[in-house]
Amino acid sequence: MLDAVGIEVSGGDGGHGLVSYHREKFRPKGGPDGGDGGRGGRMFLRAIDDVYTLEQYRAKKKFKAGNGGNGGPNLRHGENGTDLKLDVPVGTVVFDDESGELVADLYHPGDEVLVAFGGRGGWGNKRFATSTNKTPSFSQKGQVGEVVQLRMEMRMLADVGLLGLPNAGKSTLLAAVSNAKPKIANYPFTTLEPMLGVVEVGWDRFTLADLPGLVEGASEGYGLGFEFLKHVKRCRVLLHVVDSSSPDPVTDYELIEGEVRAYDPALEELPRVIAVTKADLGVEQAEEHRAALSAHVGQPVHVVSAEEGTGLDALLAGLMALVRAEREKPRAEPEEEIVLRPEGRERFTVEEVELGVYAVEGKRIVTFVEMMDTGMEGAVDEVWRRLERWGVAKALQRAGIQPGETVRIGAVELEWEP
Repeated sequence: MLDAVGIEVSGGDGGHGLVSYHREKFRPKGGPDGGDGGRGGRMFLRAIDDVYTLEQYRAKKKFKAGNGGNGGPNLRHGENGTDLKLDVPVGTVVFDDESGELVADLYHPGDEVLVAFGGRGGWGNKRFATSTNKTPSFSQKGQVGEVVQLRMEMRMLADVGLLGLPNAGKSTLLAAVSNAKPKIANYPFTTLEPMLGVVEVGWDRFTLADLPGLVEGASEGYGLGFEFLKHVKRCRVLLHVVDSSSPDPVTDYELIEGEVRAYDPALEELPRVIAVTKADLGVEQAEEHRAALSAHVGQPVHVVSAEEGTGLDALLAGLMALVRAEREKPRAEPEEEIVLRPEGRERFTVEEVELGVYAVEGKRIVTFVEMMDTGMEGAVDEVWRRLERWGVAKALQRAGIQPGETVRIGAVELEWEP
């Protein structure tokens, strides 16, 4: 099961504004009537509880929301682009892959997070009409949608998580009691990725996660280490299984529990059910292990055989009862809270980045200038009027710019003419 993946998400591009003039009988000078372009669609991630894997993102890696429509005559506004929502499993943690910053922890069913903004629609020429320029012959292009590289990690929200050393029979048990079909073989680390199954108990059900086996030092990253332990934190109940053929079941039990405690002491508070597996290999030894473990932990221990189906009904009934009780309790919120990305008021900066080239930085200014179609008549004059109004022209003068030198604003370069 794929539990970590990188994808690229893009907001839709904004539609272009239109240059148009109203023309009808008896109104030969109707004035500009070019409409604005529609905004591009936005990209969301949404957590739903009937998706258990990120497998759908293994092949397709790029997703883009719908583009906005272009503006039309008679002030017709372009259609807004269609938003796109990608479904991910509950428990998915999302990071910005370039900065490493947390974007969201989609911890509850129905959680949504906006991950890429759509581009703004460009203004039509009607927007630029003033008392001194009543018939502007320019408009704006639509803004390109935001492109974000994301890394998604599925930190599984399972009702019951299986603990145990490699080859302890976890995969066989999962296959026997659920609809899951894990890989099963007679060697350690059969399970290299988490596997989730749904277990039916009467009219109720719970999810059971077969997690990669632990080795000594896992809390420090040895073996499959953190890849295993990050999922344990999201389980309601832990089912710790011990191999009946082991020469020392108590040591096996403590090795696993010690690694779990070292990773996060809070995990010791999770309810546990203990089962001795593979009873079909020797009933007498399985019973001896049960007695030793029960005396060690001070609670009843189950003896089961997934191959023969013995002891499974009592084990599942006990697990179901614990799961029901845990579901009634309010779940602690995750450590990583959803990160909002506020659009704060941003100041601009002016800096001479190379000899004779001055770069202007500031989201509002860069966005406006890049959206202007500077090839249209009068568009450059409008840019300079805006830069004068926003104080950019004065800042350039204070920085020492000289006539003929270059002003770089995003992807646009203009020649300074005071």
